[in-house]
Amino acid sequence: MTQLEKPTSPLFANLDDLEEQARQHLDLASYDFVAGGAGAEQTLRANREAFKKITIMPRVLTGIKEADTSMNLLGQRLSMPLYVTPMANHGVVHSLAEVGSARGAKKAGALFVAPTGSNKTMEEIAAAIKDSPRWFQLYLNKDPEVNKQLLQRAKKAGYSAIVLTVDLPVLGIRDRNVRNSFMLSKDLHRSSVSSERYIAATRSLQSLTTGIKDDLSWDDYEWTRKHTTLPVLVKGILSPEDAEEAAKRKVPAIVVSNHGGRQLDTGFGAIEALRPIVERVKGNTRILFDSGIRRGTDVFKALALGAEAVGVGRPVLWGLALYGAEGVAAVLEHLRAELVNVMRLAGSARLGDITPEYVRLP
Repeated sequence: MTQLEKPTSPLFANLDDLEEQARQHLDLASYDFVAGGAGAEQTLRANREAFKKITIMPRVLTGIKEADTSMNLLGQRLSMPLYVTPMANHGVVHSLAEVGSARGAKKAGALFVAPTGSNKTMEEIAAAIKDSPRWFQLYLNKDPEVNKQLLQRAKKAGYSAIVLTVDLPVLGIRDRNVRNSFMLSKDLHRSSVSSERYIAATRSLQSLTTGIKDDLSWDDYEWTRKHTTLPVLVKGILSPEDAEEAAKRKVPAIVVSNHGGRQLDTGFGAIEALRPIVERVKGNTRILFDSGIRRGTDVFKALALGAEAVGVGRPVLWGLALYGAEGVAAVLEHLRAELVNVMRLAGSARLGDITPEYVRLP
């Protein structure tokens, strides 16, 4: 990292401005590792362009004086319908790594989803946010014993759900990382052939992807559910057919996501997949969403189209890079404040009031 002068406390007008601050603060390779997408980054851009095409239809004379963003999500009481979506290697941007991000989520009253490919162990993360809601994201390893250990450790460390990510049979080709010859620094790259490699925390993207099971099927989902008493969600669904299969198998919740545009290039904006999936599953599974969230209007649109909660990715890391845990909390609180503003202007007092009638699709 370069150490450019910056405010001592979080100061930004919007999350695009925050990203520019982070870009100036980080070295190019670190910035590109977070900001980049797959290939020519068409999917990455499509995520943002798709949101721009959706418009909001406000209601007036509603008598609304306040907007309530609190909610319950799979037994967790949250202050907002936002959570930190799992992302590998927070340590690339800040020494606190996932511990800093988790502390920021706790301060904001939001859910934190700890990644498999983290630079802190799941136990270190859990210890930093005692009594705060947390889930554990799982990439299945080729070794079933490793997976059993991870599931057992997650339960013991107080995680209340498993988020099985299924859209990474192989790592997407990320041109920026290739151009920069990106490698994790030695203090983050601690892989070995022992169980330390999957300390949950693989501690490196390279060792993570080498060990990932690359032929996932629904049988693997059933195996995962069999080996834990925690609810097992499925993350990375875009197809209505896949969503329908999840509902048939009584998956408690799915995450509609294209991995933030980091996996398959020339795809469509993930928000475009949301409504068809909602219509297909007919309420038989709960639906979450991530990919491309930058403003409160984005959150509102995703909720209107049927998402129950929304994951935030890159902006969390920009906040962490610049201000540590305080920056993460500031990002989440900023989005919540923008959401409240949109709800007041659109005429919805509660999250449950935000229905498809509030948006117009292209």
